[in-house]
Amino acid sequence: MNLEEFYKLIQVKLDRKFDKNEVEEFFFRLIDHYCQVDRLKYILNSKLELNKIEEVNLVRSIKFLEKESPIQYITGQTQFMGMNFTVNKNVLIPRPETEELVRWIVQDLHSNKRVLDIGTGSGCIATSLSKLMDNCIVFGWDISSDALDIASKNSKNNSVNVKYDLVDITNEKQCSEKFDIIVSNPPYVTQDDKLLMSKNVISYEPHIALFVKENDPLFFYKKILNFSKKNLISNGTIYFEINENFSKQVNKLLKKEGFHDIIVRKDFRGKYRMVKATKK
Repeated sequence: MNLEEFYKLIQVKLDRKFDKNEVEEFFFRLIDHYCQVDRLKYILNSKLELNKIEEVNLVRSIKFLEKESPIQYITGQTQFMGMNFTVNKNVLIPRPETEELVRWIVQDLHSNKRVLDIGTGSGCIATSLSKLMDNCIVFGWDISSDALDIASKNSKNNSVNVKYDLVDITNEKQCSEKFDIIVSNPPYVTQDDKLLMSKNVISYEPHIALFVKENDPLFFYKKILNFSKKNLISNGTIYFEINENFSKQVNKLLKKEGFHDIIVRKDFRGKYRMVKATKK
């Protein structure tokens, strides 16, 4: 099989599940990953013959895509803030709105700070902040040891040092550490939201990192703010990614807990998806 034949095959196999542009994007991501062939190289040599291993990997990938497995889990890689990150079923796939949260923190020009990322997952936030901010000591906590293994690998592969630890923020662990910045993208998807989500998210991404109980959608924000009252320095800053449907409730909770200078910001889709606040 050559590249052009694989292109025709993936179009035929996935025609009913995805639109043509999406299938084309899958095609280029797969040949880049398995064959080290980018778009230009394909245009110049679409008849390039695949070796047996390449062919097996590419055909197998179509089968995963037919089951709506995320392309990022198939290749085991994704891009975030211009860096390459390893991902698998133990961590969420980093999203563009999380990149916006990271950019916000970086644009605030923090330096020489102690930064804690709670629920670090793949380590995309912690690694990016360590890479892009000057002289900051960055910590990443998660409840999943499997996630921390991935996060540690990602930090190492991107040449930064993040201090990772297995911590369940809901257990009110006694901690003597003080932080200048706390950031979190905690579970915030409700069961009602779940009904609107695509199969490739519900079936493949870790539910422990996604969903919160319907009767207490701010559960993790409450736990993190309770921790922050003791462990975030005075005038320290907290950043959250939030559920667009609960922006007002998060704002109200921050005020109740004594935070000020609260800014709720829209993402590129025009939805309120992130918030920043300062501790008194």
